Amino acid sequence: MVDYKELYDCLFQVSKQAGALALKLQNGIVNEGKQVETIIGEDLRHKAMREAKTKADEMVQELFLTALKEKYGTLLSLDVEEETELVKAFSNTSYDISFILDPIDGTLEYLEQKDSYSICSAIISQGDVKLAIVYFPAKDVLYGYCEEMPPKEYHRVMDMQPCMGEELCGKRQEHAPFTVYKNARLSEQYIEKLHEKGYIVLDDQEEERNCPQVLLECLYGRALACFCDTRNIRDILLGAILSKTMHGGAYDYSGNRLIWQSFGRQKEAVFSIYPKELLFPL
Repeated sequence: MVDYKELYDCLFQVSKQAGALALKLQNGIVNEGKQVETIIGEDLRHKAMREAKTKADEMVQELFLTALKEKYGTLLSLDVEEETELVKAFSNTSYDISFILDPIDGTLEYLEQKDSYSICSAIISQGDVKLAIVYFPAKDVLYGYCEEMPPKEYHRVMDMQPCMGEELCGKRQEHAPFTVYKNARLSEQYIEKLHEKGYIVLDDQEEERNCPQVLLECLYGRALACFCDTRNIRDILLGAILSKTMHGGAYDYSGNRLIWQSFGRQKEAVFSIYPKELLFPL
């Protein structure tokens, strides 16, 4: 039996340590780069985002794995960003219980000295997100969720403990907005259906936006929904937290409750705090 509250407390504390490390390294960080396959039609900035890599990514990942290996090394399967040394300490490949980690989500923004990067971690089991933490170190704001605990928002995180924070509630506007975000893989068929409903469909990478940024727009009711097609699970953990709020939901394209993959990419995911009848059927 996994004590998810204990795991949440552990990951909360490691997130604080990792955030402090990322902040300390940011001013002098350099782009070490990595080889990625070219995607047809991809713009240069999106490719640069995928190519970006720093020592901070590896060091933050090792902080998390060090904290987990002794007690959970044989229990957790890993879906992590980097091939660091401690990955070998986690021998379970069943993915019954998965530890998801993006040590620096938004590495390009991190390199550009922006404050929009985040540190994202989660546990997924039996098709559901059992806990998730998304920490923005430069903003000192953390969003967290643990099973049987309402989602929380923490400010001045270094002074906080996991039991603190304010309950996170999706903030619906009086009138639902018409803006819908999507990533580049969403098909023209679905985009056309959204247009037919009268919605304004925006790409989540245009105007130097990123996925967490548009998910926050959805969380605070400034956008109707975010459609994520074949997105890396590590990129959409804020959507998982959004879905656990009072009005929040995570759906597949048919409007059914989302069944989370335990690793890799999530084929279909729609996040919204507004009534799903506004979106489905497509």
